[in-house]
Amino acid sequence: MTTFEYDILFFQMKKQKDYNAMRSALNERGGVGWEVITAEAGDYSYTTFLKRESLATKAASE
Repeated sequence: MTTFEYDILFFQMKKQKDYNAMRSALNERGGVGWEVITAEAGDYSYTTFLKRESLATKAASE
């Protein structure tokens, strides 16, 4: 059975460069298997929810 692990990232957005930092962080996470499943906008911030297949599940299938 496939299982998942989850992570939550919070980003403050006060300047244009903050979007570049957010993009960089999400690309870094994507490079190791994380996928954004939703993002919520707040007042000058974003909260992103990510998931990836559990490393234990991957090891068992190999």
